[in-house]
Amino acid sequence: MKKIIYRLTILFIAIIFPLSAFSQDYDVVKKGQQVPEFLIDQNGTSFNISDFRGSVVLINFFATWCGPCLREMPFLQKEVWEKFNDKNNFKMLAIGRGHDFAEVAAFKESKGLGFPVYGDKNKSIYEKFATGYIPRNYILDTSGKIVYASVGFSEAEFSKMVDILERMISADDKD
Repeated sequence: MKKIIYRLTILFIAIIFPLSAFSQDYDVVKKGQQVPEFLIDQNGTSFNISDFRGSVVLINFFATWCGPCLREMPFLQKEVWEKFNDKNNFKMLAIGRGHDFAEVAAFKESKGLGFPVYGDKNKSIYEKFATGYIPRNYILDTSGKIVYASVGFSEAEFSKMVDILERMISADDKD
């Protein structure tokens, strides 16, 4: 009887513990909130996120070792950067979580990416947005409010994000 209770207890822990990890909220900011203020100061470039008010902004968090991030990068290049980079009302920031500027610059070059990448070696920017999981994408409206947030990568969710960007950029472009 003790063995059965012991085994049931172990089974219960084995099932409940992993499920509790997925139920945790890893988001620091959510859709509908104002973007947290942060500063980029790297390689002669310095700006605050608030400097981009008036533009639709896509913020992407990635890591060079992250499989889903690596799958997403070509989509970011082709479906976002090449499509919208010439729009005056669009800005894009890809931020390498846990990487310095030299690492993300080398990554950018090796992958043939055209969009701006920045390092966040100590994760101080990332931690204003989340405590776990990448890739992450955030779309900001022209007032700096988060109107879209995603975690992970799937082509279906990415298409949804691109549709939102397209609608926002073209609507703002007509004003």
